[in-house]
Amino acid sequence: MSFSYAIATPSYAGDYERCRLLCASIDRFVSGHGAHYLLVEDRDLALFKPLAGPKRRVIAEAELLPSWLKSWPDPLTLGRRRVWTGLGALSRGVPPLRGWHAQQLRKLTLPLKMAEDVVLFADSDMIFLRPFDLGSLEANGAIRLYRKPANIKQGMADHVAWCEGASRLLGLPAPGLPSDDYINNLVSWRRDNVAAMMALIEKTTGRDWVSAVAGQRQFSEYMIYGYYVDRVRGLDQAGHWPDALELCKVYWGGDAEGIASLRTFEDVLGPGQVAVGVQSFIGQPVEQLRALFEAQ
Repeated sequence: MSFSYAIATPSYAGDYERCRLLCASIDRFVSGHGAHYLLVEDRDLALFKPLAGPKRRVIAEAELLPSWLKSWPDPLTLGRRRVWTGLGALSRGVPPLRGWHAQQLRKLTLPLKMAEDVVLFADSDMIFLRPFDLGSLEANGAIRLYRKPANIKQGMADHVAWCEGASRLLGLPAPGLPSDDYINNLVSWRRDNVAAMMALIEKTTGRDWVSAVAGQRQFSEYMIYGYYVDRVRGLDQAGHWPDALELCKVYWGGDAEGIASLRTFEDVLGPGQVAVGVQSFIGQPVEQLRALFEAQ
């Protein structure tokens, strides 16, 4: 089977410079995709528009989320943060949501709107550093699915809640632990599976899928999709093959000093890794990241 591919990046104003660097790295190193979608809040559309190009489209949230779910300045933070809510959301049992919830909902919606068969999610705090062709995701007519066996264990409170929530949405029994983990950078989904998954969620819950997912507040888009294709359909039927390789080397909190000492990102990339992710909250200056990218 011949697949068509897209890349998708949810972002926001605070990550604009990092997202611009990601776009430059995709243009330099990545091939095999027909489109790169930037998924942003409505108020950030004008800021991100200059990043659009022949293969890159900036999509405002209004094109993806229902009209009853909109962002507002959060009065509890004196407007420093945003909250996604509204009378329509509250009447549907959807509690006020944060930006990371909205980003997940954008990612869940995009495959229902796009024309490409496969989407690869690349966060805006990532940088591609080695050549990568999206066609490499396919093997024997199936698409790569990140799956790390038995990685979620008792005591990982958030992850356990995400496993339980995914099971409820899909009508599965309570998950046993340890559970396989589907959360990572550079995760690929098939559009046809997302459409079938949403139909199942609506049948199981009796609600529209946005209300059903967001109504839980604690949810992981990657766990929901992973549980669906692995535990409901089965990977063979869903057209996926499992891979535990982390394509992206990620720096989390406390790693800033390690980055500052690097001469090149090549020093830290492992076999098969094609990108580095530097979480924005660790405070690494984007200028240094750009210098390391340009030295690659």
